[in-house]
Amino acid sequence: MVDASDVVFLTVPDEALGAVCAQLKWRKDQAAVHCSGAAELSVLKTVAQVGGFHPLQMFADPEVAARGLAGCAIAVEADEPLLSVLKQMVASLRGRLLVVPPGARAAYHAGAHYAAAFMCALLAEGIEIWKRIGIAPEDSLPALVALLRGATDAVAHSGPARAMAGSIARGDADTVRRHIAALDALDPKHGELYRTLALRTVPLALAAGGITRERAEELRRLLDT
Repeated sequence: MVDASDVVFLTVPDEALGAVCAQLKWRKDQAAVHCSGAAELSVLKTVAQVGGFHPLQMFADPEVAARGLAGCAIAVEADEPLLSVLKQMVASLRGRLLVVPPGARAAYHAGAHYAAAFMCALLAEGIEIWKRIGIAPEDSLPALVALLRGATDAVAHSGPARAMAGSIARGDADTVRRHIAALDALDPKHGELYRTLALRTVPLALAAGGITRERAEELRRLLDT
């Protein structure tokens, strides 16, 4: 029951947070904490003390999520004294503390998508491209996941710029032209996504010192075509 706890966690879908919170009877000394990444604390307006506690973990597979919870980053937001309580919870879970500034939860949550949900979409894109040239998904998935693991290990060790390998990191414009031609031939949508993503890698190649500014401009012109 809600009245038996000093800190109550609300783990319902984002759109239900306000309604569920309003239906409960709260003591003045209680705190309500939601686990949404994007919802602001103002959705819990019927409670005096409110906070956010968002483990940066994919929960689609509960078994995988449970294994990854220890050591994952956990984003918190609250005023004192609740903030100290949430920080202690993060420490007890052996998590990595992130403090989200007020009003920034949607941007924080959107940024996290690039390392999780969007990565799933990129893997699906790679699997589809390989499927179109005759490589079966049951072969492509483990191959691409192994490549992804190596990439994330390199990023963790050296940062995104120095970890990046591939044609743009080397300034290999001829190979990039072949990529674009091959993907456009399969489906222009594959080529379009490739161009969009490849353009974002040019500054990383520059930052790592792998290409000159002149080669960067050549690559940008090629990818903007």
